[in-house]
Amino acid sequence: MIIAFVQMVFLLYFREHSEYIYSCFITINGCNTKERGDMDTLARVMFLLLCHVTSIAKQIVFMVRASRIAKLVQDFDDMAYNPEETTRKNLLIERAQGMSRLGAAYAGTAALTCALWTIFPFLARMGGTRVIFALWVPFAYYSWPEFLIVLMYTHYVTSLVGIANTTMDAFIAGILGQCKTQLTILKMDFESLAERAHERALETGEQVDEAAAALFVRCIKHHHKICDTSREVQAIFGGVVLLQFGIGGWILCMAAYKIVGLSIASLEFVSMVMFLMCILTELFLYCFYGNEVAVESAQVSDAIYGMEWVGPDGVGKEVRQALPFVICCSAGAARRPLRPAALFIPLSLETFVTIIKSSYTFYAMLRQTQR
Repeated sequence: MIIAFVQMVFLLYFREHSEYIYSCFITINGCNTKERGDMDTLARVMFLLLCHVTSIAKQIVFMVRASRIAKLVQDFDDMAYNPEETTRKNLLIERAQGMSRLGAAYAGTAALTCALWTIFPFLARMGGTRVIFALWVPFAYYSWPEFLIVLMYTHYVTSLVGIANTTMDAFIAGILGQCKTQLTILKMDFESLAERAHERALETGEQVDEAAAALFVRCIKHHHKICDTSREVQAIFGGVVLLQFGIGGWILCMAAYKIVGLSIASLEFVSMVMFLMCILTELFLYCFYGNEVAVESAQVSDAIYGMEWVGPDGVGKEVRQALPFVICCSAGAARRPLRPAALFIPLSLETFVTIIKSSYTFYAMLRQTQR
């Protein structure tokens, strides 16, 4: 019931934004020619509407593919083996705690931005300035009761949009971060395989060769599981992340166009700066953690080669016989490592820079046309 109510509010708000744009920029009645060509008005409406679009798209993905996402989380629980190994356990705990703090800070920034968007219209109204909200409202809100109703409504919905976007972004980034952590654990397992094989042989009474072979097979299965998980992340979220990249560039452009016309001392300027920080963080999270997965994946072959696979304390005959094939495969992985992508666009720092450059180019074109 609560989810249905929230979805209804989201769709209603989206409809009101769309009708506002339609009435101001397509129809002739209700707006004069100057306003229809006013890019400031367009920027004010569009960056909010585009944020709303990305939020709805992500929510659809999370609802339609809920079972696949739940299985994805369960797979990470299954990969969190050997809880008695302190180093590996600490890596997983640190990753989880770090993503929790990141998500809280990210969502808190969005909530604070929405609060500022509520405060400065209220202060403007207190000062006698007429406030026009960037959405279609079916009644006049010149008097205080109606104004407060619209103000609280916009605060509620924009806060929902902001928190929904940030929490879903942090979740997807957290999944990529866990893939990176699992690759780090895999590297440690390869590098310490000989030592662990001897410890296991002493504990279980197995031959060292048998213990090493069992641990080696376990590492190979772990690597396959990480690869499958990475591909599943791309299959589930690739489309919506690609949409985020495309729309995120437009949002940055529209927000930058809006912010240059504001007074630095105003609350609206501060709120827009925080909004830009949220959008930049949103894009950077995907690109940074996708890049980390690719870098860590490329280092797996180095970890295999760095094993103590020769000498009396080596990994054993069976593992040594399999090493040429494994190193050959891992060398191919080094040339083509795991590279999470938004369908066909890699999640990398180069992609982040490209989005920023494209946004600035379009912003410069808009400024040029207004001269």
